[in-house]
Order: sequence, then structure tokens, then C-alpha cells
Amino acid sequence: MGMFYRTGVGLVAAALILSMAVPAQAVGKDFLMRSKFHSALMFGLGGVLVKQAFDAKKEANDAYDLYKQAGTSALAREFYDNSKRHDTRAAVLGVAGGAAILFSVHLFLKEDESGLPPPEMNRGIVNIKGVALDIKGDVFQRKMQVQLKKGF
Repeated sequence: MGMFYRTGVGLVAAALILSMAVPAQAVGKDFLMRSKFHSALMFGLGGVLVKQAFDAKKEANDAYDLYKQAGTSALAREFYDNSKRHDTRAAVLGVAGGAAILFSVHLFLKEDESGLPPPEMNRGIVNIKGVALDIKGDVFQRKMQVQLKKGF
């Protein structure tokens, strides 16, 4: 378990460091900013998390087998608690690993942007029959603004 844990932590740390290495506005031909590279990192992270989930499930099953064979109630309680803890860990790691793998597929299929987005979105987020919906927010001031726009 220690080797896979260190590998997972190393991959997450590498992804964070590499994502901060180049400013987000520097869109271009840089290899580190391409979605295919991020897809490969996320796929590796998802694989490590799924492997950890399987290992945790095996540990939970082993602890449950020991619980069934325990001679005293104190030992039975300890093995049962270990079994529950490992089952919970397996579920969380499995969901996180599956989400990381799905996100990596999304990043792989997504096309890289060729340039910076336009500075203004006059159309809004959604435009239905000439009425546009625009949402703006400020996290630091805890404000959110919803606008309906109609062109005449």
C-alpha cells in the first residue's frame, strides 16, 4: 500500500506543480498546458485511486473474516470497526478514481483552444429566442448576479 500511496501523492503533486508552472493565460503550443497531457495525468491518478480502492476492499474482507473468527467481543469489535473503515475507504476511493478516469476521458476528447477567449460575452451563457441569460459571480464578496437580456 505504501508504494501506491506515494505514487498517487507524487502524481497529484506533479500535476499541481505543472499546472502552476505556466500562467493560465499562456495558451498556445506549450505541452504542459494541453488537455491531452492533463488527461494522461488524470487517467494515471484515477488508476492509482481505483487500485487503492481494490486494496482497501481486500483489507475490509480480510478484517471481516477475522471478525467472524474472533474469540472475544473486544477483538470482534476491533475487527468489525476495521472492516467498516476499510469498506468506507474503498467506496470513497472507487468513486474518486472513477470520476478521475471519466474526467480524463472528457479532457482527452476535448479540443485544445487555439487562442484566448473573447474578452466579452454579449450573448450571455444561454440564448433562447432572443433572450439571453447571463450569470456573474464574485466568490470573495459572496455575490451572484443573474441577468436576462433582450435585444431590440
